[in-house]
Amino acid sequence: MSFNLYFAGSQSKDVDIYLQQRRCCRLFSQLNERKAIEDYQNAETRGKLFIDSGAFSVAHAGKSVNIDDYISFINLNPKIDVWAQLDVIPYPVLNYQTSCECADSSWNNYLYMMERLTIDKDKLLPIYHFGEPFSHLERILNTEVDGKLVDYIGVGGRHGVSTEQQRVYFDNIFKLIKTSKNPNVKVHAFGMTVLKLLELYPFYSADSTTWLQVGVNGGIYTEQYGIIQISDRTVKSKENFVNLTNDVKSSILEIIKTYGYTYEEVSSDYKKRLCFNIDYFQQWADNYKYTPKNSRLNRLF
Repeated sequence: MSFNLYFAGSQSKDVDIYLQQRRCCRLFSQLNERKAIEDYQNAETRGKLFIDSGAFSVAHAGKSVNIDDYISFINLNPKIDVWAQLDVIPYPVLNYQTSCECADSSWNNYLYMMERLTIDKDKLLPIYHFGEPFSHLERILNTEVDGKLVDYIGVGGRHGVSTEQQRVYFDNIFKLIKTSKNPNVKVHAFGMTVLKLLELYPFYSADSTTWLQVGVNGGIYTEQYGIIQISDRTVKSKENFVNLTNDVKSSILEIIKTYGYTYEEVSSDYKKRLCFNIDYFQQWADNYKYTPKNSRLNRLF
């Protein structure tokens, strides 16, 4: 069973081409990546294409997105696979009142967009955010729009909270989904590649820039050891590859070789580290297996 893992962010044309050749799913923002969107959707080989409204970024800059311009852009690009609705972010103040107000505004935006879209309307995702009342998620799940329930929703995680807090959050979300009128709705996790969490719940897709951030900052991802600092510019750090035990270094070198790279490449060339991380995450996505908590616990006894 494969998983739709969307690689967000860009750093290098060479790496963008590699993502196309690997047929990786990509997420772009319509605000500042329209040229990249055009290039990717017209590429000879590519994976699925997910477009974000950019609302999260502009909210933190005190700006807003023009909803009619966004709708026009959507209608001009029917080949794109998924569109995030224009949501409203409770920033800079997050409390019960602002989360309720933003949830209502987001829902009204979703309905406004659905009325004006000329493409396949199932491509538009309504979004539920961390901290919003669960009544908003219930509204998304149980309300028929254009005569049917929504096919695909997005849920926002929360940066800065622990994995355990996120686990409780997703426990509640999927319990609510299971008891709703729409128990088989597809679910996208925004901004998350905590792979162990994604395996615990029946997510359909997720996106993240982790592959990019880790590679640019000198690291590669491994299943056995997590993030390994391997850049030749950080050799003085005790976490760097060169300062690990010989047994661990031998194991990591074998992992690097298995992926088709050399230590010299990933230590000296950030583009090679990015490609290594792409391969790591894409391999996970290609071999994804949903393993709920109860199944994992049962295997222990």
